[in-house]
Amino acid sequence: MKRIIKITGIISMIFVLSCEANDPLSFYGGGELVERIEEGWSVFRDGHFDSALAIFDSTLIDAETIMLEDPNANLIRSTLGDIHTGIGWCNLRLLHAEIAREHFIISQGYELYSFGTSVGLMTAYYELGTVFPIDSTVVDSAIQIGHWIFSSGMPEEFEYNATINVDDVRLLMAKSYYAKGDLSNNSDEESGALFWIFDLNRTLLEMGINPTGCIPDCLNPSYCIPDYSLYLENSSNPNMWNLCGSGEQDYGSLDALIIMILRVLEGKVFQVFPA
Repeated sequence: MKRIIKITGIISMIFVLSCEANDPLSFYGGGELVERIEEGWSVFRDGHFDSALAIFDSTLIDAETIMLEDPNANLIRSTLGDIHTGIGWCNLRLLHAEIAREHFIISQGYELYSFGTSVGLMTAYYELGTVFPIDSTVVDSAIQIGHWIFSSGMPEEFEYNATINVDDVRLLMAKSYYAKGDLSNNSDEESGALFWIFDLNRTLLEMGINPTGCIPDCLNPSYCIPDYSLYLENSSNPNMWNLCGSGEQDYGSLDALIIMILRVLEGKVFQVFPA
């Protein structure tokens, strides 16, 4: 009888170990690390970026310690990408774009097609490139990442924070082209500030959000952003704009007009998807 019990115990132990082998969270402290990453993002979403950063930093130290003890700990290698992305976003919110960029680049070494990592890296390049004086080469890096995000087929929002999504990418593309002085609407190459303004505006309209305040049956729909290209062709003064239904104003230049439009769109994006 005791022998049967002993054999049963051994079989049970083998079964448990077999189950653990199929559960990556059971290896190398994986479950604990994943829980701490989730905790870090929860604190991040609450807006406590310093506290979230402390959680991600301590988790990284523990993960790297395990990696030193076992270089073949594949779970930790994939989890490290999530940790570096968390550190990157915390530093972005704390206005440390250079540090953020470094961690996003490291994270991409673990998981190339991470939406959150890619948008973070794009944002870091934009922030670094638009510090006066404008560095067009760095801004170009942000634009290249933006085009890659749309062409790569990756998800349209960040798994840990759904407020980080493709509308942020569209807004960043418009702002990046504006920073470079490209105000065009080049649909063939999907370039220019106006192209991405129109693209973002259409998306918001499809969501039932009217960024400019123009009503669907407004007397002159050419004042609305989707028809702005027609308005430029037909108007004797292309700088006149009925922005947000506040009445016609002469903004003096296309440059000044676009920056006002970007501010309106930025407010709508962050209103629906707060940062």
